[in-house]
Amino acid sequence: MPVPTPARPVIPRRLQKDAVFEYLVAAILDGTLRPGERLRDADCETWLGVSRTPIRIAIAKLEQVRLAETSARRATSVVVPRREVAVDLLAVGCALLAAVVASAGHDERTGLDRRLSGLVDDCRARSSSADGSVEEVDAVGDSWAAVWSAVDDHVFGRLAVRHARRLTLPLRHHLRELTADDLDVVADVFVEVRRSLGGGLVDAAAEACERVTSRLDLPDVARDGASDPLGASAVVEDRRVLPRGDDVARAGARATLVRPRLSDDVYRMILVAILDGTLTPGERLADDELTTWLGVSRTPVRSALERLDERGLVDMAPNRYTRVARPEVADVVAARDLYARLVSWSAGRHPTGGSADRAEIAAVTSRLLPLATRSEGAPATLTTLTCLGTAVRRLASVERSPALSRELDILEPRLAHGLISCGFGLPPSSWRTFSDAVRVSPGATGGGWGPAVAALIRSLSPQGG
Repeated sequence: MPVPTPARPVIPRRLQKDAVFEYLVAAILDGTLRPGERLRDADCETWLGVSRTPIRIAIAKLEQVRLAETSARRATSVVVPRREVAVDLLAVGCALLAAVVASAGHDERTGLDRRLSGLVDDCRARSSSADGSVEEVDAVGDSWAAVWSAVDDHVFGRLAVRHARRLTLPLRHHLRELTADDLDVVADVFVEVRRSLGGGLVDAAAEACERVTSRLDLPDVARDGASDPLGASAVVEDRRVLPRGDDVARAGARATLVRPRLSDDVYRMILVAILDGTLTPGERLADDELTTWLGVSRTPVRSALERLDERGLVDMAPNRYTRVARPEVADVVAARDLYARLVSWSAGRHPTGGSADRAEIAAVTSRLLPLATRSEGAPATLTTLTCLGTAVRRLASVERSPALSRELDILEPRLAHGLISCGFGLPPSSWRTFSDAVRVSPGATGGGWGPAVAALIRSLSPQGG
């Protein structure tokens, strides 16, 4: 018979950069590349037999998933596993799980129960083992990854799963530092989650997910001044030392102490161009045109586009097209609701109870009242969203969780692009309601200011202006 000629290739074309990335990930997780080992371009070229460009793109992606880190002297090395990092990653993963549990249907709850059972068994096996073999640690990582296959049948679930799977790679790497007692705690909590799911108590199951790390003994790195291996006080991804804040607000910021990479500059320039409407939804992004416009070579442009694709601002189909994403309303609502849940969880996990903190936050919300009031009832602008994101992150003490801060750095540009493209904005009086709630709600009672933050974010809706 004649060879079929489908519209799309039956077997997807494999890109070198993807193959290199997956090979390096496997080498880190199986110990071929040891913690702290340098990743030199020339060594990787000789080892893998490919050119430098896919290696550089793959290593940059390793940094984005927190399996590699680069020092101020440009030395890139494999991240050293740490227990506090594992706990932080697990906490954010459980917050994501709580979000999807709360919206899960009957079939999803059944699938979750079955996969959580496997995770509990593997945690028990690892905690009762004397040596804690690599295979047992890998089994825990595999079971955690399998949990997410049960909850990606709708837009909200797919977005949460996308973030959870990004956390899974570094979590696998750092899991080896969790103790047997740690894994017993994790197993106990997920037994509680399963019990609640079996009884149809979805809210109780979600609350149990959120509590999983509150029972693990971990110092508050922001308050106690402990080591900060993932850079809670510095934006490692953008290669510069700045206070953590929203990625949209930082997009146009200038480096202060550490010279940023060229790809970081290119990323921020394209990001701002998309968010301010210079590059419109659906517009094609040709490498040659971008290199001419920005005055750089192709490699930093491709690296920047990869990051924008991960954040949902760019759609990429290899060897076919690269274009500015055109968000759908359902996608915007999913991103908005996930963002609301995460910052609300953070506010409850790290309540801001001091009178000085409450006074500062009340001052911030009052100072932003004139700007917010003028923008209410009309589609949001980049300026409005920048101010909103800064206040929300400060209120929710996001900086106390490096893993959450980075996930919001990825989620916020997606949300901002969707809100601006689809004409979402704050309804009248929403900011004043929020500001009043902040002034009267004590930081340490009833989940802190989480409900007020979540209500403000969920109020973002399509506006007629």
